[in-house]
Amino acid sequence: MQHLNLYRFYELATKLHSLFDVETQSRVADMFAPLTEAQSALDSLIKGDPIVIESSKADAVRLLSKIGDLFDKYFIDQSSKQLKALESEDRVNQHELAMIHSLVGKFEHALAAELNRAPSYIAEKRGIYSTSDLIENAYQVFPPSLQTTIAASAQNEFNTAGRAIAFGLGTAAAVHLLRAIEIVLRQYYEMFSGGATAKGERNYAIYLKKLALLADDESLSTRPDRRVLQMLAQIKDHYRNPLTTPETNITLEQATSLFGLASAIISMMAEQIQSNKPQNTGNKRGSKSSAAASMEKNMEDDEDESYDFRMARSA
Repeated sequence: MQHLNLYRFYELATKLHSLFDVETQSRVADMFAPLTEAQSALDSLIKGDPIVIESSKADAVRLLSKIGDLFDKYFIDQSSKQLKALESEDRVNQHELAMIHSLVGKFEHALAAELNRAPSYIAEKRGIYSTSDLIENAYQVFPPSLQTTIAASAQNEFNTAGRAIAFGLGTAAAVHLLRAIEIVLRQYYEMFSGGATAKGERNYAIYLKKLALLADDESLSTRPDRRVLQMLAQIKDHYRNPLTTPETNITLEQATSLFGLASAIISMMAEQIQSNKPQNTGNKRGSKSSAAASMEKNMEDDEDESYDFRMARSA
């Protein structure tokens, strides 16, 4: 996604029409700057800055060629290909300027028709969040000190969610926010479990159930924060589980609320991950805790099917 500087179109129009300023168009010496600036602005547009033009490109190329011819005629020595000395009394051929004026008019009509069809939209401010921040810098909602701890993939999901909110896509934003939460939740769980999870265990519900048992295991030197688990459970009940059914949609207001909630819970998990990094080895015992062993024994019988929401397929 590219930020569009609309002022560039105003600059282009100003530089093109400066060629016909009555105060400068008579003397050749006064036309050097207008011709140079007009060529530069038009050349940038033809090359795709600020946007890529298509149907109006041919008219732009013809106009640029004519302006270049006029510049070469009056300012370039054809034998040495260098700037030539100017006579103070030299005057510009008005017929040539009239031809350029005609080409400017054709180009403007072609550009107007193309811009009228261009996919340009206005994204309004969402709550307290500015449109530009949501589109380009949503990850900056996390404190700089935590951004190195939060997985890059989670921050990318958060950025995608920000763009979805900016353009009013509530359900899409919710899916990406939940994906971001689950990525960091996996980091959070693996910190306490002492290693990477098996592929079949990578599930929001399984993480919560195992973390709840680990929180009750008094033999651990560090345990999951119960406040974090409560917030994760609320997110599961109010946002994640409802999205397992295709009939459920998340409104923009709900997605904006989830944006704030997701940033808070991810920050809380990241803070604990960061603060406990040096102590991770304390939980890596040769045998599993009694609570974890008991939990794994009953996991298949106790699994709630409503949790089996494959977020990766909903992107």
